[in-house]
Amino acid sequence: MEQLDINRAGLDARAACLINPASGIANDYLNIFNEVLLLIENMPVLLPEMIVDLEQWRSVGYREYFQKSSLPGSGQALEVYDQIDPKFRALFEDQIDRVAAIANESRELVLAMQDLAGDISAESLSGPCSDRAALLREALTIASDLVNNGAGRPSRQAQQMADELMNVPA
Repeated sequence: MEQLDINRAGLDARAACLINPASGIANDYLNIFNEVLLLIENMPVLLPEMIVDLEQWRSVGYREYFQKSSLPGSGQALEVYDQIDPKFRALFEDQIDRVAAIANESRELVLAMQDLAGDISAESLSGPCSDRAALLREALTIASDLVNNGAGRPSRQAQQMADELMNVPA
C-alpha cells in the first residue's frame, strides 16, 4: 500500500511539472507546433526524407492532445485547463488558432511545390520555408508567452533584453 502512495505522489509531482502555474496551461502542448516549425524551417536541408513527416503532420487542439496523450498528468492538465479563466482560455485558443492556421498554410504551401512525381527542389523551398518559419515562430512565441506568463504582461524576449543591454550607456 505504501508503494502505491509513493507512486501516486510521483505521478502528481510529474503532473504538476507539466502545468505552468502562471497560466494553468501545459507547455508540452506547444511541442506539436514546434515539430512542424522545425520541419518547415529545415525542409530544404531535410529533403526528401522529411516530406512524409510533413505530409502526415496535423494540428490538434489542446483537449484532443491531452485526451490522446500518455504523458503522466494528462488528465490533470485537462482538469486544470477547464478551470482557468474563460477569457484567458479564449485568448490562448485564439492564438493557437493563428498558430495552427500558419502551420497548416505553410504545410500546404510546401506540399503544393511538389511536381507530379512528388519531387521538390531545395532551392525553390529555401525562401518560402524561411518566410513561413519566421511567421510561425512569431505566432508560437506569443502562444508560449501566454503559457509561460498567463494573462500577465508577456516576458521580454531574449533579443529585446540583448538590445536593451547594448543600448545601456557605459
